Amino acid sequence: MPEYQIIETKIFRNTKEYQFQREQRIIEAVSFSSGTIEKQKKHIISILPNGKETYFLKPGKETIRTNPNIYDMFPNVGKDNASETDSFSFDVIWEYLLKISIINQITFKKVLVLLYRLCYFIDHKEIAKKIRYSPSKELLDYIDKIDFSLKDGFRDKFKKDEIGLLEFLNFVDLLGWNEDVKYHTVNNQPNFINYGKNVGRINTILSIISVPLKINDFLDNIIKNAKVIENIDIKLILSTMQTLSKSRGIYALPHSKLQEYLKPYLID
Repeated sequence: MPEYQIIETKIFRNTKEYQFQREQRIIEAVSFSSGTIEKQKKHIISILPNGKETYFLKPGKETIRTNPNIYDMFPNVGKDNASETDSFSFDVIWEYLLKISIINQITFKKVLVLLYRLCYFIDHKEIAKKIRYSPSKELLDYIDKIDFSLKDGFRDKFKKDEIGLLEFLNFVDLLGWNEDVKYHTVNNQPNFINYGKNVGRINTILSIISVPLKINDFLDNIIKNAKVIENIDIKLILSTMQTLSKSRGIYALPHSKLQEYLKPYLID
């Protein structure tokens, strides 16, 4: 089997099963007991092969806003109560992915396809009646292979270590889960009427994919025109910045456009 076929993925079209899975996760999260902001309650979601935990702390910081998100939680990945993702805002997430684009463009595409698969539960399984990110052994081995090359790339190009790829993927899964809980819970029950179905998990993870793709276009344009400055297309980055400012960080490319960017891994 050609290597790319391990993560070859068809464009996802919403199904009743996918919607049901999102609802089941909301129900599970609402059932988690809550502590206080000063003493949050920890809920372990999974333990990774290297012993690191993926977990929520409840309640999250948005519960104490003036206009609170009362169901907010705090997603984390780490070990021995030391979170590796405590400071992971969108700009940190996008920076991580753009560093991968600088290390290797093909690897960049592969990681974004892994995120696309994660968005739509393609590698999730039901374990003890709970929906969990659980890649097959073949895919886990492939993620490990990508991660091994990335570690050298981060050290070579940026002189520092970064979070492991599997840890990163698991964090994004929790982040998307939390977004669904925040926007689609009414009276402790799943409710997708007040907000469209793309709000929450889908828009969040597709934005995590889409923004680095557009910024990568700009970086590529700079590299190609480094010796002819007047040919650099500043509009490539300005249009993305304008969209982000209007949409408060949500920028989800349509599936057809994602397919153009992520071929041969994302197919119709």
